[in-house]
Parts: sequence; structure tokens; C-alpha cells
Amino acid sequence: MQIKAREAAQKLEGFFLLPVLIVLTLDQLTKQIFWNAGANYQVIGDWLRITLVKNSGAAFGIFQEGRVFLVAMSIAATIFVILIAQRVASQDRWRSVLLGAILGGALGNLVDRLYPGEVIDFIDMGIGAHRWPVYNIADSAVTVGGILLILSISRSREAEPEPEESAPDATGEPD
Repeated sequence: MQIKAREAAQKLEGFFLLPVLIVLTLDQLTKQIFWNAGANYQVIGDWLRITLVKNSGAAFGIFQEGRVFLVAMSIAATIFVILIAQRVASQDRWRSVLLGAILGGALGNLVDRLYPGEVIDFIDMGIGAHRWPVYNIADSAVTVGGILLILSISRSREAEPEPEESAPDATGEPD
């Protein structure tokens, strides 16, 4: 039993755990820096702003007041990503990095949901009244990591050769 646990831990090293730690650290650090600064301001004109928001729901403000559900879903997603990463880690470093980014983002928002109970968002992008919902580093890591993972999987499926059909031999029977 210890050998299997040790092998699983080795599969999760480096290319998976490093992105988890980087994303989680950057997410929590930036949330605290901007929240403690306590000010909204423009970074690049009206296009990129720091706008402090606490969100008790999920993406785009859905599931407001659904904290218990969101914590449970975050824990389930964490377990799911770890299980996938154990299978992928030794075979594909790029996908391990992407899974690590996704997990780091999921953990970043889970930390906020556990304490203080709301996710801190601060990145505000758009033009005039046409704005993207305010988000954070964790949201970015989950979204970008997920999109790149899907693209990676779809590209590898496109590159796989289709199985060849057996051609009939001289007797008319397939090989």
C-alpha cells in the first residue's frame, strides 16, 4: 500500500505541484494586497481597472448564498483533478502543468469560500459600460488552464492516425 502511495505522490511532483503552488500563492497574495489597499483605480485607462468585489456565489455571480454547495463542489473538483493528474503526470508534462493551474485556481477560490466566506475579485476589464464580470487570478487560471487543456486534448485526437482496415488478400479474406 505504501509503494502505491509513494508512486502516486511521485507522479504529482514538479510539473503538477509547482503550478498549483504558484497559482495559489499569487491568487491569495494579490487578493490580500488589493483588498487591504481598499481602493478602486484605473490601471490602463477604462480598459483595465482594479475594482474590489466580494462574491458569495460562483462565476458571474450565480448561486449566491450557495456557499455549502460551492464548497462541496470545489472539494469534489479538487479530488477529480488530482485523480486525473495522477494518470497524466508521467505521460504528459504540458497537461500536468495545465491541471496544476486549474487545481491552484480551484484551491484559491476554495480558501476564500472557507474563510472569509466570499471570493475576492478585483480584475475589471472592458470598454465603457461593456465590461466582463470582475474576476481574480484563480478564475483566470481555471479558465485559461481549462481552455488550453481542452485544446491540447482535441489536437492530440486530431493527430492520432485512424485505425487501418485490413485489405483483403488474394483469397478475398481480410489479413
